[in-house]
Amino acid sequence: MNLPGTFDALHIGTAGLPHEGDERINYAEGLAQLEKAGLSALELEFVQQVHLDLDSAARVSQLAAEKGVHLSAHAQYYVNLASLERPKVHASVSRIVKAAKVLQAAGGHSVVFHAAFYQGRPADEVYTLVAKAFEELESALAKAKVAVWVRPELTGKPTQFGDPDELIRLSREFETVLPCIDFSHLHARTDGAYNTVAEWEELLDAIEGGIPKEKQVMRRMHMHLSGIEYGPKGERRHLPLAESDIEYSALMRLLKKRGVCGTLICEAPRETLIDDTRLLKEAYSSA
Repeated sequence: MNLPGTFDALHIGTAGLPHEGDERINYAEGLAQLEKAGLSALELEFVQQVHLDLDSAARVSQLAAEKGVHLSAHAQYYVNLASLERPKVHASVSRIVKAAKVLQAAGGHSVVFHAAFYQGRPADEVYTLVAKAFEELESALAKAKVAVWVRPELTGKPTQFGDPDELIRLSREFETVLPCIDFSHLHARTDGAYNTVAEWEELLDAIEGGIPKEKQVMRRMHMHLSGIEYGPKGERRHLPLAESDIEYSALMRLLKKRGVCGTLICEAPRETLIDDTRLLKEAYSSA
C-alpha cells in the first residue's frame, strides 16, 4: 500500500481553521492566515460531521499546497470500535472511512480518532475487540482505495481506550496504523504526570523502540498539544496555554533536540487558538 511518506521537518498548526472573532472564515482565508502566521499544518475538524465533499476537498488540497500547509483530519467523535453491538462498530468504521476518503481527496496524510471506551471491561478484552474492528477498517480502506495513515489517539481519560502501550501494539500489528500522540491527554489521564523531559524521553523511546523500524515513526509523528484542565478522572477541558501547567517550552525543545519530524497540532480553545499555536512555533524555533 502506497501510504504517505516521511517528513523532513516538524510542521506546526491548528485544529480547525483559525477564526477572526465570531466570524466564520472559509478555507482560502484560513489557510492564508496560517501562512501569514508562519504555520504549516492544519487538522480538518470532522468531529461532528464530514463537512467537505470530494470536489471541495480537492479544492482545499490545491489551496493547502499553495500555502505549504500539511493536512490531517480528526474523524467524528461518534466512534466506539469496542462496542458489543456490531452495528455500532460497523457504523464507527464507516465514519472513519468517510473522513479518510475526504482527507485523501484533500491531499492529507493522517486520519485521527478516539478508538473506544473500556466501559468497565478488562483492557485485554477491549483490545481484542478493537483489533478485530481494525481488521475491518483496514479492509474497508483498501476496498475504497484509500491510503492514509490511521491514527488512534492517545486519550485523556483512564476510562478511554488509547494508552501508549495500546497504540504502540496496534502500530505493530496493522500496516496502516501509527499513533496520534496527544501530550496534553497523557498529562491529564495520569493526573499530572508526563510533564518532564525525562518522562517524555521515556515515551518517545517506547514509541521509537516499539514500532517497526520500516515505519520510520519519528519522521512520521502526528501529535497534539494544548493547555489542559484535569483531575483524578483525567481530562476535563482544553485551556489556553497561559492557564495550564503543561511545560510546553521544554517539550518543544526536546522535540527539536531529538529531530522529531511530522506535524504538531494545537488544540487550544478558539479564542486563543492562533496565539497559542504561535507560542508553540516560537518555542520550537527558539530552541
